[in-house]
Amino acid sequence: MQTSRLQLVRLSEEHAPGYFAIWSDPTTTRWSSHGPCSTIESATEWMSSLLPDANPQGENYGVFLRSDLDPHTIKEWQRQKASVEENSDILAQGQLLGWVGTWQSDPEPEVGFIFHRTTWGLGFATEALKAFTEVFWRLRPEFNVLKAYCDTENEASISVLQKAGFEYVETTYGDYVLPWMDPSTRNTMQFSIGRPDNAVIKG
Repeated sequence: MQTSRLQLVRLSEEHAPGYFAIWSDPTTTRWSSHGPCSTIESATEWMSSLLPDANPQGENYGVFLRSDLDPHTIKEWQRQKASVEENSDILAQGQLLGWVGTWQSDPEPEVGFIFHRTTWGLGFATEALKAFTEVFWRLRPEFNVLKAYCDTENEASISVLQKAGFEYVETTYGDYVLPWMDPSTRNTMQFSIGRPDNAVIKG
């Protein structure tokens, strides 16, 4: 599946090195109760919970730059990020930019996403999430709603969800703990999006 800038590819074991590059960063993973992965083995084990053997009803994708993008456009993104990020080379074709998918489906599918810190601010997460929801409705006719949860202070993820069409449902207070945050007891916002009428599969 492709967007104007991105290609979404089904997540597989071969994506483990890129997955580790994302999940080894404490800043990128600070909003996850899982926390950062210290080894590629632990990242591979974490990623394996998303793959079809462990998650047969899930839809999970690695996000990459399209192979036909103008190289000058990519170089401009790299230039923009080089002044603030050491890993601006992540913005290259063939590099895993992020993950988007449903990490669990019972009782209802819950979508999640995470992107390498070098990509932040370029709109990739919103673009990928919009594309994901479209393909999810097409491939998973058994579901009529997608849910998402994020910390009340995670402004970036809240913005991505809202831009992708998710609507706020409710806030739960004091429902989980992140020991590295202050305060460590956290609050969660729930969002959801429903299947559009034109996404119903016929025949």
